[in-house]
Amino acid sequence: MKFLKPFLSITLALLTICILAASAFAAENYIVLDGFAFDINSDNEATIHSYDNRTAEVVIPQKLMGYDVVYIDDYAFFGNEVITSVSFKKADKLKRIGVNAFNGCTKLESVVIPSGVTELGFGAFQGCSNLKTADPGSGIENIPSQCFFKCDKLAKIVIPGNVKSISARSFADCASLNDIEIPDSVSLIADDAFSDSGKAVIYRNQGSYAQQYAESIGIPNYNIIRDVQLGDVNLDGKVNISDATLVQKYRVGLKPLPHYRTVSCADVNSDGVVSLRDATLIQMYLAGCSVPYPIGELVHDNTQPASEEYELPLIPN
Repeated sequence: MKFLKPFLSITLALLTICILAASAFAAENYIVLDGFAFDINSDNEATIHSYDNRTAEVVIPQKLMGYDVVYIDDYAFFGNEVITSVSFKKADKLKRIGVNAFNGCTKLESVVIPSGVTELGFGAFQGCSNLKTADPGSGIENIPSQCFFKCDKLAKIVIPGNVKSISARSFADCASLNDIEIPDSVSLIADDAFSDSGKAVIYRNQGSYAQQYAESIGIPNYNIIRDVQLGDVNLDGKVNISDATLVQKYRVGLKPLPHYRTVSCADVNSDGVVSLRDATLIQMYLAGCSVPYPIGELVHDNTQPASEEYELPLIPN
């Protein structure tokens, strides 16, 4: 079996070369307009096959030569190291983004998929190493395999409420991914969907499939909280002695704070530092003493991703 992985890698490389060669061969039969090479199918719909990089900021059009743009073909922007943004705002007829369509677009920084798109292909945004924000759109029911694989700068993802499944290695090897919100609609997640994304923390509703999934494979997970309770450092929905203890352990270097959202809860006196003073104030609150801070009340969570001072949990070995 030792030869299997190299064999598969070589096979995949050869397949990619063959596909790209076939696309290049067929390109002479495509219509070219505004930098887009496309053709028209029997239903009078346009499919974009490639782009000539005339601008780094790409706007996918609603129509080409009067025909609705409905598909972005497999490998249409594959390996493009020029484009920095892709806008789908005009592409309100778009239905499908194909296999590896934007794979290897290393300068692409953000993407918002329109609601009309009901299908994303395998590896659609794989290897977009500079992608910082991504919205998969409200039209899809499945995040396909390796869709955002190796998107190194992707820090947060909110899975849309219509998604039912998250496929193999969809968000694997995403080095910066530390905030994943999964709705109740999701009922199937591949075991390796977030593998090798060591900072990953899942936010989910209590009792959801996402909670069961996260706990079964050892990914830290918390309730979805729009607002946080001041003093609830471990995000379990209540303020108790364990919160004060967690702050104390953090300050003496025994335990990291679970996630950057906990900073909103732990810094109860709002002085910008999580200190032993905060732990004392929580203890005073629990003892019924009067404190000049609204400990136990909901406060709006407006924190930003943590600085290096606040560690994130690692997935247990």
